[in-house]
This record gives sequence, structure tokens and C-alpha cells, in this order.
Amino acid sequence: MAHGPVLTRDPAEAEAGPRPGMFASLAYPAYRLLWAGQASHAFGLWMEQIARPWLVLEITGDNAAHVGGVVAMRTIPQLIFGLWAGVIADWFDRKTILVATKASVLLLNILFAALLVTGNMTLGLIYLTAFLRGSAMAFDQPARQTLIASIVPGRLLTNAVALMSSTQNIMRMLGVMSAGTAIAALGINGAFVAIAVISVFAFLATWFLDVPRNATNKGQRGLGAMTGGMMEGFRYAVKEPVILGVLLMSLTFYTFAMSWSQVYAPIFARQVMNIGAVGFSLIVAFSAIGALAGTLIIASRYPKRLGLILPLAVIGMGISLAAFAFATYLPRPLGIIIPFAILPFVGVMQTAYFSLSNATMLTAAPENLRGRVVSLLSLDRAMVSAGASVGGLLAAAGGVQLAQAAYGLIVLASGILVLIFLKELRQYRAP
Repeated sequence: MAHGPVLTRDPAEAEAGPRPGMFASLAYPAYRLLWAGQASHAFGLWMEQIARPWLVLEITGDNAAHVGGVVAMRTIPQLIFGLWAGVIADWFDRKTILVATKASVLLLNILFAALLVTGNMTLGLIYLTAFLRGSAMAFDQPARQTLIASIVPGRLLTNAVALMSSTQNIMRMLGVMSAGTAIAALGINGAFVAIAVISVFAFLATWFLDVPRNATNKGQRGLGAMTGGMMEGFRYAVKEPVILGVLLMSLTFYTFAMSWSQVYAPIFARQVMNIGAVGFSLIVAFSAIGALAGTLIIASRYPKRLGLILPLAVIGMGISLAAFAFATYLPRPLGIIIPFAILPFVGVMQTAYFSLSNATMLTAAPENLRGRVVSLLSLDRAMVSAGASVGGLLAAAGGVQLAQAAYGLIVLASGILVLIFLKELRQYRAP
């Protein structure tokens, strides 16, 4: 059975020649299916990113602390399971892992919609399902990222990662706009029923994915062996300055920058800008426009100086977040127009960081350790929970504008420090 160009093309030919086009990775059938499956998943995910915090605000009477708490509950599994997921991605078949995670998400979405429609949903169940979905996705990410590296040539890896990010951004725009429209037209129940239906397509696309099985570790099993395998990846990351630099920078980025879309944005829409659910979806959609532009630029330009671009993206993200917060103090209509004008820059910086940090980790790690190295980012992603929890409390205590501005300035400072002091990362070039 054919598995696409990756199995038949000469590696030397794949690594040579002129710079390919923007969509070069889509020439590989296995990558196209992975891309399509992720598109369906991302569409439902971004609808949920809008609907779930809105549901929490409705249930709790605009309690910002619970919005942050639910985000935290969803990201905690990254801390608990993330490193083990990296070992599993290296030692077991990655397609099987992806099918299992997509099936779990499908069942959870059906259950969530059923509980909501029948009137049995409670705040406690929202927390529980957030944790369970986060657990499934903790195992999805390392398997998906490392599978990309195995189905396209190395010279296309940055292109493939950027195109996968473009999927996230296209679906972010469609998902948030669809969620806002669904909430306004069908109510919150109808939005979650739609999310459950969309999950079916994500599962089917992954089920039909045709990729070669990766080499599995048949000689070692059990908790002790897996712990040893996990420590092998950790030791490699610690001694490799480029990977360590990305991990340190991501720690601040995920803690202070990622609270923006999941905690602060719905509060800005509901309490500061007074633009409702549709306005909330437009906030995320405007940032997604910039994110899409950023990923397409990366996909077409094939940047090599990843270590320099990464801290610059962090600096730009910090400036954009702080500027957005301060701009909302302006009187209308400037207090609406200028923040919306800033949002595309937030998207550009965010997607640049996501795409290039993943590409850096994948290109700097050997194939047999990629799952474990990429999974170390789960420790940083888990800090979203801490940032979201503190961010929700700060917004409730001192106002969302000051809280977001403070977070933006912290991100800005971290990018400047990395640019100055982490020389090895700054000099890193992609192969």
C-alpha cells in the first residue's frame, strides 16, 4: 500500500534543490490527511474555546475566577501526563495514539452536549470534562507533532509545521465566528451540539490516515522502563542549549501570554467593551486573521534563523497585549477601533512563536527522542493553568485591563532578557 511521496522519494533529492512553494508539504498524501483531520478538530476546539468560557460566565454570574479555573483544569493534565505522553509517542504507534485521543474527545463532546441539553450540567461537571478533555489532548500533541516530522522531508519541516498552524488559525476564525453566531442564534446548548457533530469528522479523518508505523520499543515495557526513557529525553534537553532555551522562553510565554484568549478576551468583551458573544468571537477572529497571515509568511519564506525570530516574537507579543489593554481605556469609538486594530499583531506574534518553537524543537532533536523532547513543552503549557488562575483572580480583584497590561509587560521583559543572554539560542539556524 502506498503511503505517499515520503516513502518513495530519494532523501538526497528531497533535501536538495530550490526553495519549494508555500504549500509544498500538501503534496504528500499522508500529510494532507493529517492536515484535514486537524482542521476538523481545530474547528470544534475553537468553537469550544468561545462557548465554554461563555457558559461558565452565564452559570456563575460573570465570575472571572471560574473562567480561569476551568482553563487551569484543562491544562493541568499536561503537567501530569505530558512527559509520559512523549515516551508513548516515541515507543508506540503514533496513528493508534491519535485515533484513541480523537475517539475520547468525540465521546466527551457527545456527553457534554447531552448533559447540557437535558439540563443536568453543573459547574463541577464543566471542571471534570475540562480535565478529561485536557487529558486526551496531552497524549495527542506529541504524537501529532512527531508524526509530521516522519511524513515530510526535513527541509519541509518548518513549512509543514507552519501549514499545520495555519489550519489552527483558519479554523480559529471560522470556529469563533461560528460559535458566536451559534450562541446568538441557537443558544449555548446548540453551540455544544454542533461541537459534538464536528468531532465526528475529526475522528473519521484520523481513522483513515494512511501512514507507515513508526519503530516501536518492543524490548522495554513497564513503568520503570518508561521512567528511564522519560529521563533520557530530559537529560538530552538539559544539555542541548537550543532546546533548553526554547523551554525556558516558553515557560514565560505560556504562563503570561496564553491567558489572553482563554481568560481575558471574554471578560474584555463582556465587561469592558460591552460587545457580547458575537463581539467576543470577533476579538478572537481578528487575532486569527493576523495569525493566518503569519503562518502563511512562515510557510512561504522558510525562515532559517529560528533562534533570533523566537525572542523577537515574544517581544512583539508582549507589546501587543499591553497596547490592547491600554487602548481599551480610550473613549468610544476609539476604545473599540484601536483595540481591534491591534488584534492582528497579537495573532502574528502568537502563531510565529507556536510554529517556530515547534519547528526548532523538532529540528534540534534526534528522531528517536522527538516525542520526549516535544513533550517537555507540556510542562510549559501546564503553566497556562497557573497563569489563567492568577489572571482570573487579578481580573476579579483589580480589573481586567490592569491585569492584562501587567501580563503583557512581563512577556515583553522576558523576550528582551532571552535576546540578550541566551546566545546559543539566538544563533540557532534550522537545517
